Amino acid sequence: MKKLFFSLLLMSALLYVSAQERVLFVGNSLTYYNDMPTLFETIASVKGYPVTVESYTVGGTGLAEMLATGEVVRLIQSEQWDKMVLQPGTGESAGGSIPTDSSAWVVRQLVETLHAINPNAKVCLYEISNGITPGDGDGDYDYYLYTQQRILDSVTNIAQLSGLPFAPAGECFREHYATHHDLMLHSVFNDIHPNLAGSYLVACAIFETLYEVPVAPCDYYSTIDPEQAEYLQQIADTVVLPNRERWLMGPGESPDPDPDPNTNAITQSNIQAFNIYPNPTTGQIHLDAINVSSIKEVVIHDLRGNKRVLTPQDGTLDLSTFAPGIYILQIGSHSQKVVVCHP
Repeated sequence: MKKLFFSLLLMSALLYVSAQERVLFVGNSLTYYNDMPTLFETIASVKGYPVTVESYTVGGTGLAEMLATGEVVRLIQSEQWDKMVLQPGTGESAGGSIPTDSSAWVVRQLVETLHAINPNAKVCLYEISNGITPGDGDGDYDYYLYTQQRILDSVTNIAQLSGLPFAPAGECFREHYATHHDLMLHSVFNDIHPNLAGSYLVACAIFETLYEVPVAPCDYYSTIDPEQAEYLQQIADTVVLPNRERWLMGPGESPDPDPDPNTNAITQSNIQAFNIYPNPTTGQIHLDAINVSSIKEVVIHDLRGNKRVLTPQDGTLDLSTFAPGIYILQIGSHSQKVVVCHP
């Protein structure tokens, strides 16, 4: 009898584990502050959606830099992820560090990597909130609202170009700060990072975007005052689902998967993958690919979003005029990182 009981218990445990969805968060400190992915994990589980989360986060870094290192790509390829949340960097979110079309290209590379492993995996972007400048000492909330609109416009453009929905966490913050001139969601002025209440609100917004159900009622409050936590749940319920079309959550035509004419230049379907050597390089690099002679053009991106198109000669590219740094070489839908050094 005991054996049967423990066998049933083990089977139940295994079924529960297998039912858990695996969610990958990719971002910087705006994701890892207050362990926001774990807040999301607990909210989802309490709401009846058992998940396990993992994060790839690097402070002060954007998605373009993460793609260039290759580590996040290897992590995506190493597991069977059911969902992925991508947080563009602070500069990327505002369209400042690189153009939004370049950010969208980076996002598409990460999504294509995921969908090669799990074609049904769901992906969303995480729209961040800006911090509040002190102004005359009581907070410049007009400037906050202005910069938050810039972030919304930029992230909307990235989402449209990459064909993804986005979690409007920044708009949930704006819903509060438009009428309450306080620091409920940030600890101090001039700090873009959310406090615990802010991270809890981010987790609520991401939960609603991924699962498309209201977060309230939810009796998980972390260490936040229950009344405040319920207020934050209500904000998410007010902002996310009633405005789903604004966040590209609703049905509709898929956007052009590659609106940039430069990246459409390579149409050789017989190029399945390629490698480059030497890497790092001080000048010339060689392309190693099947039917390398059919490669007519290579698109080269730097991390600021600039692009150049080169024509290889006998499978060789000359990068001697490029400034030292990290570049992404793209042929069709495949890409490789190359590091250019001083000779």
